[in-house]
Amino acid sequence: MLEDIRFYFETNSFLAHGYCMTWRTDLIALHALSDFVIFLSYFIIPTALLYLYYKRSDLVQSRIILLFSAFILACGLTHLVGLITLWNPVYGFEGVVKAGTAVVSGLTAVASWMLMPAALKLPSAQTLRLKNDALGLSIAEQRRANAELETIKAELEIRIQERTRELQSKAEALERMNASLSDYAHFASHDLQEPLRKIVSFSELAIEQDTTGDAEQRLYLEKINESARRARTLVRNILHHAEIDQHTVDIQDLSLRAETEATLENLELAINDRQGRIDTDIPDIMVRADPSLVAQVLQNIIGNAIKYTPADRVPEIAITTARTDQGVDYIIKDNGMGFDPTLKDRIFQPFMRLHSNASVDGTGMGLAIVVKALGHLGWSISVDTVETQGTQFTISIPEDQIVSADASGE
Repeated sequence: MLEDIRFYFETNSFLAHGYCMTWRTDLIALHALSDFVIFLSYFIIPTALLYLYYKRSDLVQSRIILLFSAFILACGLTHLVGLITLWNPVYGFEGVVKAGTAVVSGLTAVASWMLMPAALKLPSAQTLRLKNDALGLSIAEQRRANAELETIKAELEIRIQERTRELQSKAEALERMNASLSDYAHFASHDLQEPLRKIVSFSELAIEQDTTGDAEQRLYLEKINESARRARTLVRNILHHAEIDQHTVDIQDLSLRAETEATLENLELAINDRQGRIDTDIPDIMVRADPSLVAQVLQNIIGNAIKYTPADRVPEIAITTARTDQGVDYIIKDNGMGFDPTLKDRIFQPFMRLHSNASVDGTGMGLAIVVKALGHLGWSISVDTVETQGTQFTISIPEDQIVSADASGE
């Protein structure tokens, strides 16, 4: 077997191509130079193809590039072997190289036809030109639309700035008006207190010193005294409402439990007078707030709970807290008169009374004071009620104002 292979590649039985050309220098040079240039070119072309595939692998499949590169290299080798056979008759080796080139050429030919359907689907230069023109028009239209949007945006910004200045001017005017009204309410309420005090005092003195025995006259004097007292209370509440606007907030660490106990102590006479039952369950929760504003809020709401309980019913008030994701809810629930739930949004308005003067004494300013005080504290309030059965007020204290809370307050 080995001898057969050696016999196949032996060169002693053959003459080099140069003999066929009678060793003419011009022919030898022509064939040698041509074969060398062809071989060199066939080596450079696949190198360029492989470099192109390395940079742009998206253009064509790797197997196609490899086949074409192998085909071109194989063709180049045949010319290199042809160059050698000018002097050395290696015709057996040349046949093997040609056979290999034939195999690679056949595979490349098959792959070329397999590539043909995909190649035919590629758009023509005219189609690409039309699509490019259409894309250019689309880009131009998009630029025009963007330019219009920029113009509209600039106009809107100008309008927004003008509207902002207008609103700011109105807000400043409104703030000045509110300040003037607050000052007016403060001074008017302050000036009204003295004459009302005299009316109350002199009407009480007239009642005490009345010796006429005239029942109708005494009734008139009592009505004057009652109305003057109610007016004095209203003026005081208006003054408190106005004073909140001028109040300088003094933030301190407060205990909700301690503030509640202090409020109940202040209302002790009213609670005992009605034989009220107060149930408190308040854990040790510390908050950052103004003590005077907190006192006004608790005094008004708990006081109203006692005041607005029917005369034939013992006041029962439950004061609790509940931890929420937003902070702490401080809850005051009573068994009082309640009111129509549809009026919940109106109950916090100044001078709003949902019960007649005959049923309960009040001015309609208490909850208005509560809302204004809560606004300065940064707290909020909501109400739930059932008419004739009771009311629940929920004061929401935000998390950033909670200093500490024990486990029972969680």
